[in-house]
Amino acid sequence: MSKHILFVEDEATQLDMFESAVTDWNSKNVEAGRFFTFDVADTVESAQTALDRLRCDAAMFDLRVKGNDGGKAQPKGNELALFALRQRGVPVAIISANTGEIEDDVRNAGSVGIFDKTDDHGDGNYYDRALAWLGDQWDMMDVLAAARNKMEGSAADIFLLRLWPRWKMFADLEIADRTELEKIVTRQYVSHMADLLGLDDPDNATWHPFENYVSPALMSSRAHTGDIFRFDGVLWVVLTPQCDMATQKVENVLLAKCEQGIEGWIDAVNVQKDGNASNSKLKASTALLRKHLNQNLETSKHFLPPLPGETDPVLVSFSAILTRPLEDLNGQLEHRVASIATPFLSNIVQRFGSYISRTGQPNIDMARL
Repeated sequence: MSKHILFVEDEATQLDMFESAVTDWNSKNVEAGRFFTFDVADTVESAQTALDRLRCDAAMFDLRVKGNDGGKAQPKGNELALFALRQRGVPVAIISANTGEIEDDVRNAGSVGIFDKTDDHGDGNYYDRALAWLGDQWDMMDVLAAARNKMEGSAADIFLLRLWPRWKMFADLEIADRTELEKIVTRQYVSHMADLLGLDDPDNATWHPFENYVSPALMSSRAHTGDIFRFDGVLWVVLTPQCDMATQKVENVLLAKCEQGIEGWIDAVNVQKDGNASNSKLKASTALLRKHLNQNLETSKHFLPPLPGETDPVLVSFSAILTRPLEDLNGQLEHRVASIATPFLSNIVQRFGSYISRTGQPNIDMARL
């Protein structure tokens, strides 16, 4: 199975080195069924065109790239890297003798490999190291490619059966700015696709526990409903309604305390992993896990799976409430560890509503019965 690289370089000697490195990598990995193919661009403009036109799995380029005007090469690799990362979502390898010019947004992007031309690590070929790094991303690129195919199939179905029949309605909207119409149609695309792929359908996988969270949070500049903060070692989740958090008009935010760890949880999980566990142990562990996963809990509690990178699950306690000024909370986003994902957010909000709206009735003297 091949992976396609967009290689951006305008020097023939560098292209020769890259081609040689690709040939060597392919010969070493062909038995595993893995090999790289590539396209070459030699200017910023041709690279952007190629990223728009080609279905690339990865990109590799020098930090300094020339433009169509033939002028001196500039550190446009930063711009290309961000485009490839944010618009195409592919891993990027940057080859440069001027690594100090790499911008922080690029360095901190996560799926960027930086390879210094002046540091040969004794092997003399930075392209070998870059290709080895891309090879380590192979599984990620496989999953991304499969996910794109899945989304494209769903998008085609949604457009033909749901959006296209309504296109005249969209087109007739009195909208002066074309970009507003594009945003409306895009929202429809994405929301319908999320609903379709998220439904409990035989063709869809069951939800994985880590899908309960988004980390880093989607709202990068402000707090939102479902955000989980850690203050002084204690977790708190935002319960203030989404409309109030969106408008940012409330003065104070309501948070509920989160308790980490459930008695018997780790043992129950280990029993499920044990291929030799007895039926009685499996039955007991399954009952404990399902009790929490299905929210068969007292009204004041809400179950959340372990946070990303942790093993202990979380119990939200609606009976332990904290308020903080919205302005202060927005200034402490570095303490936010994750956000509850949208498909799971309505459940915690509904359970909190059930908790605070329970009415009960006056106590009756049993002795009088």
